[in-house]
Amino acid sequence: MPGYTLIRNATCVATMDDADTRIPGGDVLVHDQVVEAVGKDLKAPDGANVTVIDATDKVVLPGFINTHHHLYQTLTRNLPRVQDVKLFDWLIELYEVWRGLDPEAVRVGAEVGIAELLLTGCTTTTDHFYVFPKDQPD
Repeated sequence: MPGYTLIRNATCVATMDDADTRIPGGDVLVHDQVVEAVGKDLKAPDGANVTVIDATDKVVLPGFINTHHHLYQTLTRNLPRVQDVKLFDWLIELYEVWRGLDPEAVRVGAEVGIAELLLTGCTTTTDHFYVFPKDQPD
């Protein structure tokens, strides 16, 4: 039988549905990474493999969605020479840096950016990768 995750006893489960339903002391039952039920005193089927997460003093809500990201830019966001400059100056300076990106840098930038998003509750993102340096693989 596939695995279940039961998130129990949350201070509040915020469903974010059209009715703005909030369930104090609520539970969330997840089966194969799909939310199967929200409510109180939920149980997985008898004999199921269940991982229980105690959400006491926690709020449970759906993952946030980021619809616009440039993941590779995590590698250059803290360069001192582009802090506090106007957008056009920022782009001119950083296009020269981004020209040197290789596939490994793009991979590392994406991993760092995705990890940061996950740490802040974001579970879905769209990457707008538009820099294709010369002489790099497709």
